[in-house]
Amino acid sequence: MRKIIDEKFARFVSVGIVNTVFGTAVMFCLYNLAGCSYWISSAANYVLGSILSYILNRKFTFRHRGSVVRSGIRFTVNIALCYFIAYGTAKPAVLWLMGEGPVNVRENVAMAAGMCIFTVLNYLGQRFFVFGGRKMDYRESYEKWVNSPYLDDEEKRRLADMSEDEIYDAFYRRLSFGTAGMRGIMGPGTNRINKYTIRMAARGMAELLGPGKKVAIAYDTRNNSRYFAGEAAKVLAAAGITALLFDRYSPVPLLSFAVRELKCDGGIVITASHNLPAYNGFKVYDETGCQLCSSLAAKIAESVENFRDELDIDVAEADDDNIQSIGQDVVDRFMAAVQTLKVAVDDSAEKNLKIVYTPLHGSGREYVLQTLKRAGFDDVVLVKEQADYNGDFPTVRKPNPEETEVFDIAEGIAMDSGADIVIGTDPDSDRLGAGVRHRGEIVYLSGNQTGALLADFLGQMRPSSGKTLITSIVTGDMGPDVAASYGVDTIRTFTGFKDLAAEMNKLDEDKIFMAYEESYGYLAGTHIRDKDGISTSMLMCQMAAYWKAQGKTLIDVLDMLYEKHGHYIDEQISFVLEGAAGAERIAAIMERLRNGGKEIFADIADTDRLLDYSRDAHGLAEANVLKYVFKNGSWLAARPSGTEPKIKFYYCIKGDDRKKAEDLHAGLKGKVEEIVKDA
Repeated sequence: MRKIIDEKFARFVSVGIVNTVFGTAVMFCLYNLAGCSYWISSAANYVLGSILSYILNRKFTFRHRGSVVRSGIRFTVNIALCYFIAYGTAKPAVLWLMGEGPVNVRENVAMAAGMCIFTVLNYLGQRFFVFGGRKMDYRESYEKWVNSPYLDDEEKRRLADMSEDEIYDAFYRRLSFGTAGMRGIMGPGTNRINKYTIRMAARGMAELLGPGKKVAIAYDTRNNSRYFAGEAAKVLAAAGITALLFDRYSPVPLLSFAVRELKCDGGIVITASHNLPAYNGFKVYDETGCQLCSSLAAKIAESVENFRDELDIDVAEADDDNIQSIGQDVVDRFMAAVQTLKVAVDDSAEKNLKIVYTPLHGSGREYVLQTLKRAGFDDVVLVKEQADYNGDFPTVRKPNPEETEVFDIAEGIAMDSGADIVIGTDPDSDRLGAGVRHRGEIVYLSGNQTGALLADFLGQMRPSSGKTLITSIVTGDMGPDVAASYGVDTIRTFTGFKDLAAEMNKLDEDKIFMAYEESYGYLAGTHIRDKDGISTSMLMCQMAAYWKAQGKTLIDVLDMLYEKHGHYIDEQISFVLEGAAGAERIAAIMERLRNGGKEIFADIADTDRLLDYSRDAHGLAEANVLKYVFKNGSWLAARPSGTEPKIKFYYCIKGDDRKKAEDLHAGLKGKVEEIVKDA
């Protein structure tokens, strides 16, 4: 029942109220005032209301991204069937039940009954038939792959070795193309990342751009990334698009720069960021070097959804004239652009800072090392155990610099060598994590703390008044509050750096202070339009060197900021809930929070307001995000992940002192854990 009575049902009811008020008025006016017959009056209701209903339910209720033509045909069939079943059943039933009463009274009751029956049938039909998405017969799809002439013997052998559960999971659907592109486990199948699904995504991009365009293609150190990049290039080339393919491992910041520098019409990065080794993905960029906006991503998704055969997509030869190489020249220009962000810090301070760096087996190694060397840092220790390019990421469970355990080896080196700071980048080098020596141990900084420290550092070292900080609605308030003390305004967007970068594109470049979000992504320049772990590594080390020269660690600086602005506790906690049952629990948790109102946390804190971004976007595009704002300025936000089976909770706790902040934090966390457990 939970699958049927949920948020979609609530939105359907809202749309239904609008259509019902309009349609009912038309129907009864035609019958009672214009003298039209039962059938003409009831039919007019649905003829006139169907167009409005289709538009609202497609865009608002079910947020369907498939073919307009196909869903339109299904919608028409559904309306017709529901109409004839509902009203054809209602009239004889009511006439029989009411006996010999006046005909016009019985027919009015019959129309009302028919409307109720129609509403129920229409909801079920639209949800599961019209907008329910294509339900793939996994066995039929599997057999198509097994018998396809396009697959080689090794690919067919892997298919033959799959268990029934593995077959189902690999073929029960097509891998979805969302606003962040496409990401999934590598392997054979329509629900996996492989050369065929990569080709399908590339073909969708080609259809969006059209022939004669130019696209830069980058790839990180994940298994098969280089190969998948080549497959994408061959698809674009076959479609008449010039594919500029990097000749080396190429992180996200470099791709964004290349798109802008080479005046490309788009870009692709083959990466799954910091996901587990089994994953890979396909990220798409526009001509500004920003990840593709939702409306354009939806067009690619629609193209992908409508491909009849994902195995039969035209590809060019690897030596096609439309496939060209990006080499050292663009890399040199990117590295020079990074150096322009350097802050004026005394050279002796930089030479006195000892750094330990880990690339976590990713693409950042040479770029970060060269950046630090050019910036004047001579004492940099590379974690050799994590320096090789290895898509298995053998020294970590997951190469995510947000998780402190990935720094275990680096921390040991730092403690033995007396290093001042430990930094690490993820495989595509757009995120940066850091820990600093403080009172004899390494203390790790959260994304919110790093953002606040950078805001303070840049506010001191650069002209800042009148500029704008761009961040997300789930990023803590400390950074914006610190920036405000330097005369910097703040713009908030939804999560995802593509939204932050889109706001950057609306501003004059000299008005941009910096952009960052709590998930360890920072950008302090205008040379690209995505997160940049490479330039941020330089700024982090410059900041640590600057404060070390004054006898302070970055933890000391945080304490100074707490003293000035109040104590902040920022934390993000995720609950992984896998499978169909997990998806139901996530929906139930969001519904409990959405319907609980101000009372749900009443015994812990006074709630000022609940912001529901799925109903009132507060100036932003709609998203499934809830934010409880408390009267002392603290807040708690919740949102389901768009790429993983988890629900995320974001805490921004403010207090006059540490004790008050910690008590509020503990109370809210306990309540959230209770809600998750009960779902």
